[in-house]
Amino acid sequence: MNESLTARIRDRLGVNWLTPSQKKVWEQVQRFDGPLHRVINVYGFAGTGKTFLGWLMERLNYATYSTWTQPSKPLLPRLVLDDMVPDRSRTRNLRSLVDQYHIQQLILLSRNRVDELAMPAFEVRITEDDMDVFRANLYRHLDIVVPEVDVMNYQAVLDKLV
Repeated sequence: MNESLTARIRDRLGVNWLTPSQKKVWEQVQRFDGPLHRVINVYGFAGTGKTFLGWLMERLNYATYSTWTQPSKPLLPRLVLDDMVPDRSRTRNLRSLVDQYHIQQLILLSRNRVDELAMPAFEVRITEDDMDVFRANLYRHLDIVVPEVDVMNYQAVLDKLV
């Protein structure tokens, strides 16, 4: 994807950019905040907006955003780890980060659901309504016209704009 377009989106993002499906997941994440749910999982196919949600959480000072390959010490009460490899043993090992970093919660973003039934998990999907909101946001905030497409992947749509 065009890095400058990504930077423009990231600079302007806010809650008003969320699609209906992303709003639903964001509300679920907030509902499952707290000590009972030290680690939660947001998962979905590539291009569904998981990273966007991570960026938004950081923008709202809800969580520090970091990637799985380069985790950083959180400055906020929660840590988002993007591109998480969703296997049970790694996930269990990550629980110690909550105590190590003195944070409330770890939010794992992954393409597949983490194999841990006791962990709250929320799937991000894309519907036709979501694509309509996505196109409207690009036009409203960045003056970019996106033609109707049959692809249900935000990343693929942005890649076609380059």
